[in-house]
Amino acid sequence: MRVVCLRHGATEGNVVGRFNGPDDPLTVPEREYLSAARFDATPFDAVYCSPYRRAVETAQCLRVPRWMPEPRIVERRFGIFEGLTAAECAARYPDAFAQFRAFDADYAMPNGESRAQNFARVVDWVREAAVAQRVLAITHGGTIDFLYRLAAGIALHGGDRIYSGDNATLAIFDIDWPNVRLVDFDAPLDVG
Repeated sequence: MRVVCLRHGATEGNVVGRFNGPDDPLTVPEREYLSAARFDATPFDAVYCSPYRRAVETAQCLRVPRWMPEPRIVERRFGIFEGLTAAECAARYPDAFAQFRAFDADYAMPNGESRAQNFARVVDWVREAAVAQRVLAITHGGTIDFLYRLAAGIALHGGDRIYSGDNATLAIFDIDWPNVRLVDFDAPLDVG
């Protein structure tokens, strides 16, 4: 199965480095950029979209004609960190943020979700989506990070960075679960 992950367009939170919540909208310039892009979703057998506002707006701006809302590909729930920058998290919640920054599999910040929980959701979705040959997922950096790590042979947890690609870019994977191969990463949309 080929999975094309489209990371949602940029939000104000992305621009200033804040952890997004479910209802954060795209910026006005990002909506204009995406509306000018040429993106053809017709070759896909299945199109999934995170129900978070920024992903739905990305699909709408690109005029993706049909998609299934898919809660398993939403971003990790960041709990007490939502709406805050990294500096604000470190100042308000120094111990919790230090644990979070370690990319530990089992650490869940208060009111949030662990990386292991996030990964389990993504795997469940990949296994179910495997009935299709060409899949489009309008998703978030966390989903892309896990698939990238699997393809690159990088540990699922730990390290010092997230492999999410830029906003409004494509990450393409060939998946024959549990084997994941990276085809392209951080590929730009075709803008007219």
